[in-house]
Amino acid sequence: GMTLAQANADIKAIMKRIGERFPDEAGQLGANVVSLHEQLAGKMRRSLWLLFGAVGIVLLIACANIAGLLLSRAAARQREIAVRVALGAGRWRIARQLLTESILLAGAGGVLGVLLASWSFAVLARLVPTEMTASTALEMDVRVLGFALAVSLLSSVLFGLVPALQASRLDLTVALKQSGGRSGFGSGNRRLRHAFVVCEIAMALVLLVGAGLLIQTLSKLHGQYSDLRAESLLTIRTALPENRYREQPKRVAFYDQVLERVQAMPGVASAGYSTTVPLEWAGGANGITIEGRSVLSNNTWNANHRQISAAYLQTMGIALRGGRYFTEQDTAETQPVAVINETMARQYWPNENAVGKRFKNGPADSRHPWLEIVGVVADVRQMGVDKPAKAEMYFPYRQIRSHAFYAPRDLVIRAKVEPASLPNSLIASVREAIHAVDPNQPLSNIRTMDAVFGEHTRTRQMGMSLLTAFAALALLLAMLGIYGVLSYFVTQHTQEIGVRLALGAKAGNIFTMVLKRGLTLVGIGVAIGLAASFALTRLLQSLLFEVSATDPATYSVIVLLLLVVSLVACWIPARRATKVDPMIALRCE
Repeated sequence: GMTLAQANADIKAIMKRIGERFPDEAGQLGANVVSLHEQLAGKMRRSLWLLFGAVGIVLLIACANIAGLLLSRAAARQREIAVRVALGAGRWRIARQLLTESILLAGAGGVLGVLLASWSFAVLARLVPTEMTASTALEMDVRVLGFALAVSLLSSVLFGLVPALQASRLDLTVALKQSGGRSGFGSGNRRLRHAFVVCEIAMALVLLVGAGLLIQTLSKLHGQYSDLRAESLLTIRTALPENRYREQPKRVAFYDQVLERVQAMPGVASAGYSTTVPLEWAGGANGITIEGRSVLSNNTWNANHRQISAAYLQTMGIALRGGRYFTEQDTAETQPVAVINETMARQYWPNENAVGKRFKNGPADSRHPWLEIVGVVADVRQMGVDKPAKAEMYFPYRQIRSHAFYAPRDLVIRAKVEPASLPNSLIASVREAIHAVDPNQPLSNIRTMDAVFGEHTRTRQMGMSLLTAFAALALLLAMLGIYGVLSYFVTQHTQEIGVRLALGAKAGNIFTMVLKRGLTLVGIGVAIGLAASFALTRLLQSLLFEVSATDPATYSVIVLLLLVVSLVACWIPARRATKVDPMIALRCE
């Protein structure tokens, strides 16, 4: 019976009381209440609205195209409409007739769209994120049908009404005197068609820029793991049961024997064990004490930790920045050592060489031994593909003397060829090797690191794929709009072009005239689209990674692409204009 605001007020009061009891940790405490719907779908909301907006833009472009065609069709029927008006039809009667035709078109399109949508449910179901599958069922219910009907009717009214009203507004005397070849509604009709094309170009540019930014984001997200060569890394989870592997020596013996058998396989380049692979677990943070430094009340030194085997870092492809990797000689009988990442080195030993420095887990008076840093390795984003790297420390599992830290559970295998090309044979061999050590040990999470990364970029991948498809469709529709307007212009001005050619105009002059007309519309559309993109793509910022919403390179490439494609769309009608035979054109006149 409580509201979300009341529940959060209670939580804040509880946090305040805890903070008063533990003042040193008060700054790190925080909690809030969220709805289950927010927990399940909150991360997807922005992406879904983005895709909904993209669909809306494509619909607007399609409707603008249809409106332009209806204007052209109404212009061609000018004399018919004039005759109807002369026989007593009022302006609203003419508009109703043309609007009814557009509603029939939209209705037919809506029915076809619903059929196509129902057939595509199998594909659409794959786009639902894993975390939402339990609460999301795709079905063609009354709400979906009602929405489709409403969109169809609204589209037909909005984009059918303008051509209908324009067609009903004509000078009866002029219309009846004009010949069929020169029919048209004058400058108002022409301006409307041009406005539709400009809007199409602008909206297509917005979608193309959005798709370009997401493509760059996905490329950079995958690129940051390129050194790992994730496609040839196979991961297998072998979480050891607590009741059978309580003692550290038994765990070490299991890891050693499994690694020895796996590394001896013909198709394996190297293998290693780790508490977890990147992105599968954020890692447990542990407080540390740095040798030679006094602990102040507001100091908090901690880092994520992982137990690994000697060859894990090399197997993963995590580059060495200084010092050395672990070796097989780092055992329980030798000096306790650690390898840290670059972030930890910069954070706790700025402007110093961290190799050779010492720290220990826990407070200075704890029983944990002092650890010597023997190596510094490259950062790997473990918390999330777009979350900054945190301070991390790696320990050889052979030197862990107690069960205080999380034991290794993920086996990583670097195959000599991509695992996807021999999944059954390699996995079967690894399973056999593990069961030779312990017949009762279960295996799980068998997949490549590439698949792990794919899971964490699925939302962006889905958004990029769909937005790119919508942008390509929008570009095609916009180009059809330009082509249609210029083709209609050439048809309407065939006599004029014939006269120009008869009076000595060169084919190049005619070509340039038509091309200039089309590219002028494209230029205006691009200018408006750039302004709209600067404003709208800022909504994408939370989905972008290491790419600015106003990235100059993306904008330049998209504008160039749009201009090249537009040039092709304008070139065809322009070339056709140069082929007009003056004699035929003048004879028609």
